[in-house]
Amino acid sequence: MPIVAHAGFYPGRTTFDYNKYDANNQNCDDANNPAAQNGRCGSMDGPVFNSFVNTPSYGDERYFTDGYRTDRGKASTADTITDVTDGSKQVVIRMYVHNNANQDTNASGKGVAHNAKVKLELPTNSGSSLQAVGAISASNSAPGEVSDTVYMTAGRAFHVKYVPGSAKLLRNTNSYALSDSIVSSGAPIGNTQMNGELPGCFNYAALVEVTVDIIPEPSQNLQLVKQVKNVGDTSGWHKEVASKPNQEQQFMLTTKNVGLDQLTDVSVRDILPPHVSLVPGSVKIVNADSQSYPQDDGPLFGNGIGLGNYPSGGGRYVLFKVKSLDDFDGCSVRVRNVAKAKSAQTPNEITDSADIVITKENCAPTPSYSCDLLSATVGDNRQVRFTTNASASNAQIKLYRYNFGDGTSLVTDKNVINHTYANAGQYAASVTVDFLVNGQTANAGGDKCAVAVTINPNGGGTSSNPSVTGGAPTSLVNTGPGSMVAVFIATSLVGAVLYRFHLGRKFNS
Repeated sequence: MPIVAHAGFYPGRTTFDYNKYDANNQNCDDANNPAAQNGRCGSMDGPVFNSFVNTPSYGDERYFTDGYRTDRGKASTADTITDVTDGSKQVVIRMYVHNNANQDTNASGKGVAHNAKVKLELPTNSGSSLQAVGAISASNSAPGEVSDTVYMTAGRAFHVKYVPGSAKLLRNTNSYALSDSIVSSGAPIGNTQMNGELPGCFNYAALVEVTVDIIPEPSQNLQLVKQVKNVGDTSGWHKEVASKPNQEQQFMLTTKNVGLDQLTDVSVRDILPPHVSLVPGSVKIVNADSQSYPQDDGPLFGNGIGLGNYPSGGGRYVLFKVKSLDDFDGCSVRVRNVAKAKSAQTPNEITDSADIVITKENCAPTPSYSCDLLSATVGDNRQVRFTTNASASNAQIKLYRYNFGDGTSLVTDKNVINHTYANAGQYAASVTVDFLVNGQTANAGGDKCAVAVTINPNGGGTSSNPSVTGGAPTSLVNTGPGSMVAVFIATSLVGAVLYRFHLGRKFNS
């Protein structure tokens, strides 16, 4: 049965709230027990996939499909992956999988999902915004299949191609290969064997990862390729070179007609980046027959050099030299030299670039890190989406520690999470970000990473960041001291009673 594409997760379903806690998994079969009624006990009636909310590890499990560009890393994971035709041109799409059946129902077999599998439906068309749909299913789960979407966007048209053999299931430190059928009929998953048998409980939750290549559509007629090499290097041209201050590099801009019709009035220009200086008199045009024509320096870095008309397959080269400088803070900097080309038939400029990584000698990098902003978007039914912006240089973002101001908290590796407030009111929410700095853990928070949230009786509401808008609500839920800082200190103590969740650590499900 084909997957029907939906925006976000599908279908809507009853959730299990992790904050409804049943100590030691007691009385989960008691219909009067709040934890047994859509709480942390999970499903007592058999397999249910990805219906927990407010979990310390993931937040809202219904949004289980996301991804990241391989050159940006897992810290950039998002529901919309941007600029996919740049950088590595490769994306990892992830699906979080959790059978929400209560662990005590596994022994009888009631909680074990049979014929469990994951499927990723990739788009077959090309465009500048494409959607992929992840799905999890089992023959005895209710609903039988759940799905969620991830978007890939770029400034130009592209299509995607699955990388054979890239599908895998990750749990703790273990990695299990999955069938390539994951992008067709679906791939079986399981515990230690990918046989379609998946018990219930957080112990068996896992991540499924699939890698896809991003293939940009070719330009209509004109092609531009920019390359660089260190002067004196005989190994050839590159997209990136390493340099030291005062070392010279040479750039080559190759323009070519890759279409069938003649191009007229071809021109190319270059945008010289900071931290390099042009070597005067180094600009020249080289024809396909290797004849060289020196040029004035100005036009290339202004409105562009005219290169004339190109027959099909025709082209020319423009070369120039720069010297790397040391006029930057820190030990190393990447400079990107961008070139643009156009013709009468292709008036919209096309772009390509090449990089120089300049590194000072005998320089020790200084790490920096900060929590830059916490914002909150209030939706319907008392649900709020929190987004954290953090920065790290020579440091690594590890975890986000959210305090929602209602007596609950969440520790996760995601910078975008959802939280549902139980009651109307005004709440002081905050986040602290953990960083890995020189092998040690450091953290950052502050006024910019605090936000006031108002939940109206009708389920909607508003939010404001005092450091941005200039003030907090005049009255807050009475949780202790009256100031925002005091409220955050008071509410953060509640987080100490919550367990930190990691895949493989046993929790009641």
